Formats: sequence, C-alpha cells, structure tokens
Amino acid sequence: MLLAATALALVLLHVDTLVDPGMKASLVWAYSGGPDGARSLLSTIAGSMITAASVTFSLASVALSIASQQYGSRVLRNFMRDRITQVLLGIFVSTFVYSVLVVRAIRGSDISGGFVPAISVTVSIALSLTSLVLLIFFIHHISASIQASRIVRVIANEMADAIAKPDKRKDRKPREERSHRDWMGDRNASAVAIAEDGYLQTIDLDALFDMATRSDTVIEIVVKPGDHLVSGQEVARVRGDFSQDHLKRAVESFLLGGERTPTQDIRYHFQQLTDVIIRALSPGINDPYTAINGIDELTSSLPRLAECAAPEEWHDNQGTLRMIVPKVRISEILDETVGHIAIYATRDRFVMNRLDILLDVVEPRLQKGEDLETLLRLRKEVKPARQARSIVHG
Repeated sequence: MLLAATALALVLLHVDTLVDPGMKASLVWAYSGGPDGARSLLSTIAGSMITAASVTFSLASVALSIASQQYGSRVLRNFMRDRITQVLLGIFVSTFVYSVLVVRAIRGSDISGGFVPAISVTVSIALSLTSLVLLIFFIHHISASIQASRIVRVIANEMADAIAKPDKRKDRKPREERSHRDWMGDRNASAVAIAEDGYLQTIDLDALFDMATRSDTVIEIVVKPGDHLVSGQEVARVRGDFSQDHLKRAVESFLLGGERTPTQDIRYHFQQLTDVIIRALSPGINDPYTAINGIDELTSSLPRLAECAAPEEWHDNQGTLRMIVPKVRISEILDETVGHIAIYATRDRFVMNRLDILLDVVEPRLQKGEDLETLLRLRKEVKPARQARSIVHG
C-alpha cells in the first residue's frame, strides 16, 4: 500500500504538470486554493493521519491485551491476522506518505503565485475523508472483535475450514485395513529422521509424493503437524531404494519451529477453542455461557472430523501406492477437548450436560476401536459428575 501511494503521488503530480491551469480551474471538484492553503492543508492531513495511525495501533494493542488476559495468548494470532486492522493502518500511513510527497511539489505563495497540483491535492482530501470513515468503522470493529461470542465464532470458522479443506489430488483415498507387508512388500526399509528439535509446523506432502514416485518407493509418514520432535526422531519410513540425496531432501520437507501453527495442525484449532472454554470456567472470569458456546461449536466440528480421520493413501497415475499420510484420530481430539474441559467443569452441571450432549452427537460417527473406547471412557467421567451436580442442585 505504501508503494501504491508513492506511485499514485508521482503519477498524479505528472498529470498536474501536463494539464493546462485553465482546464484545472474549470474542474468543479478540484482544489482551487493557493499554494499556502494547499501546503497547510496537506500538512494538516499528514499530521492527522499519523495521529490516527497511533490511535488505531493503541486500540489494537488494548484489544490484544484484553484478549490475551481473558481468552489466552493463542487467540492473538487471529487478531494479528485481522485484515481490517492491517488495511486500516495501511491506508492511514499511505495517506501520510502520499500527502508528504505531494506537499513537496507545491511552489511559490499566495502573493507571488506558484504551482499547485490541484488534482493531487483533491485526491489527498478524498483519501483523508475515506480514512475518517474507516476510523469510525474500526472503532465499531474492534469493540465487536473482543466479544467472547465473536472470538469463539472466528475460531470455529477457521476450525471448520481446516477440517473441510478441499482435497485437490484425486488419487487420495482412505487407507485400507491390511498389513504393512501387503503394501510395503519385501523391499529394503530406511528411516527418515530429523536433526533438530521443535514443533512440526508443516509437511511438504507434494514434494514427498513426487520423490516417492520418481524413486519408485513407498513413504509412510509417522508424525503429524503439531507434534513435538527431538533430534534424531523418525518422521517417516521408506521402502525401496532411496538415495542419500533423497533422504536429505525428505528431511527438508518437514518444517520445524518454536511454536505450533494452524497451517496444517487441526489440533491447534481445537486447542485454541479449548483454551477459551477452560479460561471461561476459571473463578477469575466465571463465564459459563461462553464455555457452553464453545462446547456447542465443538459439537458441530467433532462429527465432521470423525468422518475424515482415516489415514490417506496416495497413489500415482498407474494406481501404485506411493505414500501414506496419517490423520488426527478423533480419540486424540476428544481427550484434548472433552477430557480437559471436564476437569474444570465438574462444579457446573450445565456445562457437564453440554459435554454429555457432545458425546451423544459424536458417538454414532465412531467405529469400534480406540476412538469408541476413548469416548466411552470420557462418558464415564462426564456423566457421573453431571448426575452428581443434578442431585445437589435438585
């Protein structure tokens, strides 16, 4: 936006030099004052834009502080990525830069006469009026963005997008239940291990798939984004002839960092929402309705996750298996959400009732196995606590 403002100022100043002064005087909408007035006007606009940018930054900082204290530091990422705040700050600073570049082109004074870029000054006035409207809108936006229901809704929307992210590759399908020997064969096995510590942020799946196809191998990824890895830990298994160069490039496909990110980590989204729910149940905040709101969003998201939690097989154009990609198990999410929330919600029968409803909704989507066993275990933790609260309050 700063570059665009600079280019706009240079272009319009050039246009002002080409347009005949008499023609500019006939333009009703164009600035018609003298050099001193134009210089003062642009200086005022430039100063006010810096002040407005400072106010905007201060309001955003207050919102960040409130959100961090009440809803947890993980939700700050959503505020920092807020496009409205970014655009507003960009417009304020761009208007400042534009006005500074235009004011330097004004020559002379009202007495001696001189050059006034009328079109450029008019555009500066229009930008300042636009900035004023956006400032009023931003005050409304920032007050709405720190409301609990809005924060929960934003997290839930991002979580739904992450779960329902479209699959662009047509040759992916759920892994069939068969032994490793069936799909690996008798080929040589080698391990891909990372050489550093940190959280796994992203995996370049397309690069790994291309390597497996070109080298006629099968790659099984054994970690998921969000896992904390240590130096030397195995992240993938390869069956077939995999060169040292391929191993090195495979390691580079796993990006590690000092914190978890929501790029490929679905668990991170559930962790954000769980953090908000648990904080709402704390004695310092004591906001059970926000907790119930968050649990309702979990009730909507968990069934969708259960339907796409099976590992994927990636096949090449000939139908040959090339890669197995693990998915987050619903049992992990249930433990990290319902399991955590139940610890802090035992004294609130309304919240426990919502957790029980959540388990009722998720249960029909689960198959026999680890996921169903986890749900039944959590139900034993949730239901007695809910019934005990009902007896006490009844």
